[in-house]
Amino acid sequence: MRFFEFAEDLDNVDSFVITLRNIIGRAASKKSPVSLNWAALNQMSMSSGSELSADYETFKSMYDSSPVIQSLVKNFNADGIVLNVPGAPNDDNQTDQGSSEKTSQDQVDKMAASAAPQQLAAQA
Repeated sequence: MRFFEFAEDLDNVDSFVITLRNIIGRAASKKSPVSLNWAALNQMSMSSGSELSADYETFKSMYDSSPVIQSLVKNFNADGIVLNVPGAPNDDNQTDQGSSEKTSQDQVDKMAASAAPQQLAAQA
């Protein structure tokens, strides 16, 4: 069964959404992001009883037509999908945090460097 056929059958869409929500729930409890490639989605489909054949083009049409799936999926590309997991570290936030920590450390280093000569002069 292709995704467009899958999307036509409301019960299958509901079971796909429930499966995604279960995966998101498990990942949220571990605060871990989830990326699934197309083979993993196909395996997940087979284990849930559907004969889903997932690829980028068919998923894109399903994603574009379903606001529920849009809310569950953070990003997708030719390699697979990234689920929207609440509480999971965000790649963008990690980069921002890293740069702000570096900026904070730079400020501390600058203050320490300017205070050191004054402290040495006061002790002499």
